[in-house]
Amino acid sequence: MRLNYCFTCVLLALNALSFAQTDSISTNIYQYNGNLGIGTAFPDSKFTLVTDEVVTYPQFGIMSIRNNHYATYDGFSASDIHYVGSLINGRRSRGTVDFPQNVVAGDRLTGIVSSMFYNNEFRFNSSILFYAGRGLDYGSYPSYIVFKTTDRYETVSSERMRLAENGFLGIGTGDPAARLQIADGDIYLENINRGIIMKSPDGQCWKGVMSNKGNLVFSAVDCPDNVPVNSKTNVKNNVETVVFPNPAGDVLNVSLSDVYNGVIHYTVQDINGRICLSSVAGPGNFLIKLNQLNPGPYILTVRDRYGEIVISEKIVKK
Repeated sequence: MRLNYCFTCVLLALNALSFAQTDSISTNIYQYNGNLGIGTAFPDSKFTLVTDEVVTYPQFGIMSIRNNHYATYDGFSASDIHYVGSLINGRRSRGTVDFPQNVVAGDRLTGIVSSMFYNNEFRFNSSILFYAGRGLDYGSYPSYIVFKTTDRYETVSSERMRLAENGFLGIGTGDPAARLQIADGDIYLENINRGIIMKSPDGQCWKGVMSNKGNLVFSAVDCPDNVPVNSKTNVKNNVETVVFPNPAGDVLNVSLSDVYNGVIHYTVQDINGRICLSSVAGPGNFLIKLNQLNPGPYILTVRDRYGEIVISEKIVKK
């Protein structure tokens, strides 16, 4: 049957916990060895709640926190050990609490579920759910995580993303076949200075960004795993970059500040977006030889080691 108790009784009992024998405070409420138990005479934690009830939607759960303002669970942890923290630990078995049995693949272990009150009822609408994975065996305890949301004009949440047992991430698929698999939809990069970074066989990383002609233009950049955290400077936009002479003859001079302390990559494109020159240079001042170019206008683009544009300027070859 449903357990009825008041939080006042619980608080009074917690304040009185100082002895080892079992004492009955109220119906189904006990204190033992400094612990408080509801539904058990031998609680194994500071507060243990044991019930034998079937809870089904839309029935509320075993324990509720209700308030007319914020209703939060705050877990405070203090320790000098790095792995100690405030955790929500969801444990799941088959069988019963007293006689647990092994779970099977696909069993939901725990989760975080949200619901909202609308049209006279609380309605589930999104969740992060944790499951026992495929390949359960002795020495093998796999798991996967499912993310669900409810779209516009829908009333039931659907799986949108899954982090599989092997760490593969699937969007629109429950069985991703690559580190990232998108079963349906596009990838949209709005920032024109952002793109994709790939590593060539020689270990050099290249960043591809889109030109105005729809061409993917690759520039050499430092590999992200080689860039120290917080090493990027924020002052470069306030530093003057000088390109001279312009119009230029066979040689163009580029003068950069010392803040660009890594590999510099530059491209020279014609007015149709085709790359005519492409190379790397060190920091500071460097020269670009234009003797192979026909007279006319061009676009010089210089990128820093992060792939960010330092300067994009129209130049003229005399």
